Amino acid sequence: MKIGKILLVAILLLSVTTVMATHTPAISIKPTEWAIDTDADISLSVVNEGGDNIVMVELLVPETADQKPIYTVKEVSSPAGWTYTHGERFGESHPYKITWSTIGAGIAKDESLEFGLTVTSPSSLGEYEWKITTTDAKDESQTGIIKTSTSLAPLHRFEVTGEPKEVSAGDYFKITVKAYDEDGNIKTDYTGTLEFASTDEKAVLPKAYAFQAADGGSKSFNVKLKTAGNIVVLVADKETSISKISDVIKVNAGDLVSLEVTPDGSSANVNQAVEFKAAAKDEFDNLVDVTADVVWKIDEEAGGSWAENVYTTGNEGIWTVIGTYKARLVDGTVLTVKGVAPVVPPVEPVVPVEPVEPVVPTFGKMSITGTESISIAPGANDSLVLTVKNEGDKDLTEVKISPTGIPGEKILVYPEAAYVKAGELKDYLVIISLSENDTETITITFTASSKEGVGASMDVELTPSLGPTGIFVGLTKNLLQLGVVIVAVATVVIIAWELWFRKPKK
Repeated sequence: MKIGKILLVAILLLSVTTVMATHTPAISIKPTEWAIDTDADISLSVVNEGGDNIVMVELLVPETADQKPIYTVKEVSSPAGWTYTHGERFGESHPYKITWSTIGAGIAKDESLEFGLTVTSPSSLGEYEWKITTTDAKDESQTGIIKTSTSLAPLHRFEVTGEPKEVSAGDYFKITVKAYDEDGNIKTDYTGTLEFASTDEKAVLPKAYAFQAADGGSKSFNVKLKTAGNIVVLVADKETSISKISDVIKVNAGDLVSLEVTPDGSSANVNQAVEFKAAAKDEFDNLVDVTADVVWKIDEEAGGSWAENVYTTGNEGIWTVIGTYKARLVDGTVLTVKGVAPVVPPVEPVVPVEPVEPVVPTFGKMSITGTESISIAPGANDSLVLTVKNEGDKDLTEVKISPTGIPGEKILVYPEAAYVKAGELKDYLVIISLSENDTETITITFTASSKEGVGASMDVELTPSLGPTGIFVGLTKNLLQLGVVIVAVATVVIIAWELWFRKPKK
């Protein structure tokens, strides 16, 4: 049962104990539900809707069959001009009855008063009845019942288990997702909706799943990854955005189904060495370099000789080169051998020249932009997006973003490397996780670099916060107990899908 689904004001239609009852009370208790084994400040509101003034209010605490109080009363407060007494059957620390009374005018018609209690809920789930009796100045009483209930603590975090350390592309495996409350207990009453995402854009993931009461807060799901590399799976509660990232899974290429020999259609002169390479591909287009395991051959008429994957040409002609991998995958290419010896240019005389400053080759210009500051609650995680722009007129390869200023196990950048065409942009997803002990503000420097030597950098200030910070954040205990609803929060799953499937933009 969720807070908010129970009426916070229960109006008592009290039965009249005498024929001539002259007051009409309306009584409510707030809250009507809170977690097991938890203290709560209860407000008992008494309104006199008509008749004689109310001068006494009696509250009976719910009891077990052997008359032991189910809730433990710890403190009692009274309005000005009122006093209270309490009755016990098992000692002063276990009152079962609280009686407030006044020698003053009491609660007149259309007036109300608040009576306070601090009580500890029982350790079991359930719904319990409180008996309230009001007595007016003519000593006439009315009695009614208000119900309260206990629940588990709010959702605090998820745990993902069962993910393999290593798996082949295309193989299914199971992960188990467990929901926990802030006290470290499995939240057996969790009925939220769980969504899935992955750094593998080709992954086969479960559809959004609404937990059932019968799941008891734990559910297993099938996952298939298809892209070779280091992959993670993400789960997130749709409503609260509380999330969890799995451990890194190393995905290897699946069953190899084809072979590709390179270079394709090359040419060389007589007595020239040519190096050939071979890559095997699985059904998901993952490539594996198998050059060392390939058996190489060329037409017999070509002559020449092989040294592993390097062929030294012999006779002129157009010859077919064949590579065979494990006797089942075969690919070929054409090699044209020419008899013309390479022309050696004449050596120009050396003319002394004045020394000049060395010219440093340039390959273009790059920039990196994104969020300059981020707040994350200790023990939670969040994400940000950094955008690299190739501002030059040449394509850049193996463009990576490397963070400094934070331990590597606390940060994940996806993709690991990318090809960025001239004038185009590439987005990188950065996921940052903090431990409970991370409380100091730090500056993370993100450096973008390419194989061609072009680079750029920017700083992001990371501030540990006391409250929720975003999509990948577990709500803090205080916020969850207050029932604050996070409004207008875009889940990480939607961000991840937009980023990972978004085409580069000019």
